[in-house]
Amino acid sequence: MSLSDLVSIGSLLSSLAVLVSLIYLNRQVRQTDRNQQAAIRHGRSTRLVEILLAATDASLADALAKGLAGAEDISDTEVNQFIYYMNAFFNDAEDAYYQHESGLLNAEAFASFTASWRMALSTPGWRVAWKQRRALYHGSFGKFMDRIVAETPVRAVSSTVAQWKADVAAEKGRVETTGRASGGQA
Repeated sequence: MSLSDLVSIGSLLSSLAVLVSLIYLNRQVRQTDRNQQAAIRHGRSTRLVEILLAATDASLADALAKGLAGAEDISDTEVNQFIYYMNAFFNDAEDAYYQHESGLLNAEAFASFTASWRMALSTPGWRVAWKQRRALYHGSFGKFMDRIVAETPVRAVSSTVAQWKADVAAEKGRVETTGRASGGQA
């Protein structure tokens, strides 16, 4: 074997090593991307849970109920509680919107996000809170939210307790005398 043959073999092995390294690097980058996506989803989920758990405080829960319904007997303190609570949601929404714009929130998650905002912005309280805080949000996020408000009809807010009781009664009505839900298995 000549020296030029050895050089050719060495060059071929070197090229193969580079190719294997590039394949490995590509796999690592993809794994890092998946880990980053998971961390972003986890952070967003944690933030939403914290916002929602805050609503279990009795005084805030009362303020939220009155604010959502547009109750006439809402106090100044309750209005402030409601507006600041809504502002936390708007900040979370802005972050999620821009995550989607950056490709960090997939289309399915963004569709769920949009559906939840259509539902929220169908109530008078959420709409008023948005209108009062709108000046804080610039760019495409503000326009996105404005479009949801414009496209979503206003609905009356019914009593959550009354609806819950009606839904529970309907589910209880499905229970057979044997204790099994009708149509299902125990």
